This record gives sequence, structure tokens and C-alpha cells, in this order.
Amino acid sequence: MVTALTLGAGPVSTVRVDNWDAYPIGPLDLSAMWRRYAEERTTFKRPPAIVQDDGRPVLQLMTDGEAMRIGRTLKIDPKKTPWLVWEWKPLVLPAGGDVRDPKRNDQAGRVMVVFKGMKGIQYVWDTTAPVGTEVRPDELELFQRALIVVRSGSRDLRQWSRERRNVSEDYRRVFGEAPRPIKLVGVESHSNDTGSRTSMLFGTLRFEGR
Repeated sequence: MVTALTLGAGPVSTVRVDNWDAYPIGPLDLSAMWRRYAEERTTFKRPPAIVQDDGRPVLQLMTDGEAMRIGRTLKIDPKKTPWLVWEWKPLVLPAGGDVRDPKRNDQAGRVMVVFKGMKGIQYVWDTTAPVGTEVRPDELELFQRALIVVRSGSRDLRQWSRERRNVSEDYRRVFGEAPRPIKLVGVESHSNDTGSRTSMLFGTLRFEGR
């Protein structure tokens, strides 16, 4: 169930997506709220886990020549809560990862927002491509997505960074239409194209009205 924080009797102002504090320290239970994406079939070498960092429970994704993608389904109206806010902390970036190159398209962290109508936006921490880079690698596929670089390089490695994006405005700019309701939010880490390793921590993840 989505945890919503309200102000008085007014409309929902915040929708919380993360719930890391609901789990014990150790491997994350992927049979309940958080699950692999439907197409995932491989066994993770090191499964997603809840760890303690900065005095609080957070999610850690670690990969070794693989893609790790998990998400939770929920209903979010981007007209009411258009702002996506999250915190992440990269520990290991994929060597040579570059969102602009299909053969090296690996990132330590991605936050995926999936909308009804088979469209999605992924906010990524890239190793090489500059902040502001946007690519659409699936133009001819049934599912269309845009990858947007919001952090790049190792300057803020091993530090918590906080991001804030208006997903409604990003959607309108990328797809040229009003956004439909959000149906899934995912977190990912990739090293399968570069054959390297990654490690990323995810903290707060929520939608805000303003």
C-alpha cells in the first residue's frame, strides 16, 4: 500500500515510495511489495539488500557484469504530485559506462518512472556522459523510454546526493504530450554492457506536490 502524507483534510501532498525501514537488515524480500521486473529471469549474484548507512536503513544494489532492476507498482497522478525526490549514494561506478553508447550503456544507478501507455523516464547517474544528456534508445520498440543524466562521474562518489525532478514537465518535453498516470517506480543498477561492477545506495524516494 502506498504511504501518503497529508496536510489536514486537503489533497495528498506527498507519496512515499521507499519503505526500507519496514525490512530487516539483509537481503530484500522480493516476493511482496518490491519485485523484479516481469522480464527478469536470471539469479542475482548479490541480491538487493537493506543496509545501515548514515544511521538509517537504505537499499543497496550491487552488480557484477549484470543488470539489476526492481520496482513496485503503485498509482500516482503526476498532476497532483509531479515532483520526484530521491537520494542516492554511488560507491562503485561501472568502468567506461556511457549512456550515449549502446555497447556501454551502464550506470550505477537509475530511477525508473513508468507511465500508463508504455512509456517511461529513467533518471541516471552516468560514468561519462555529461549532466543533461538525454537519449531515447527504444524508438522502434513497444515500450518507449528516455534516459536523462542527472549526475555524472566520480566527483560525488561515496556521498549522498539529493535530486528533485518535475516528471510531468520532463514527460511533456520528451514525449510531446500530457503525462498519463504513473503505474510503477523502479530502481536499477547496470554493469552488463561493460562487464564491470557497480554499487549504489538508495535512500528517500517520494513524490511531492510542490
